[in-house]
Amino acid sequence: MTSLITPVRRVLTASDSQGKGYFASDDVLTPYDPTTAPEFSPPTEKSGFGVVQIHRSRSFPADNQRPLDDDPHRTLVPLADTKGPSARIIDLPPHQEGGWMHRTISLDYCVVLSGSVVFIIDGGEEKILNQNDIIVTRGVDHAWVNRGDTMARVFVVVVPSLPIVTADGSKLEKTPAGPIYDPEEKDD
Repeated sequence: MTSLITPVRRVLTASDSQGKGYFASDDVLTPYDPTTAPEFSPPTEKSGFGVVQIHRSRSFPADNQRPLDDDPHRTLVPLADTKGPSARIIDLPPHQEGGWMHRTISLDYCVVLSGSVVFIIDGGEEKILNQNDIIVTRGVDHAWVNRGDTMARVFVVVVPSLPIVTADGSKLEKTPAGPIYDPEEKDD
């Protein structure tokens, strides 16, 4: 259903060898369904959510002089990269889940740009988040659901973090997000 697709314009800056800023790219990125990799088809109501992978840093602190030949759009990247922060947009169609209950080893800043979503944590508690609401997710097992009648769009910045350590000293590991979106983390 192409009516679900809303492209995003991404303008990317860089610095030349003299340190002077320039516009390195100005692209329109279309959401894709990560379950269709490597073809990256548009999302449909049946497939669930769409993703726009906006940017991915390969280190922390970020290296702003790294060559720009590593564009993350239309590549499957880990939900939480262990090497550096990433930014993405997640589109959730009406009456759809955005993956399953999962944990990432990350600190996530999530802003609801449009629509509303329900954020559910592993204990069963949930919060309804509406347009302009922000949630800071600190390594908890969670799931996203759109119970509304309109598309929901969430902007997410994911920053690698230390794992949660329980009272008995156990480190909580990442958990898979189900078959929708859980690419293997690559060591590059």
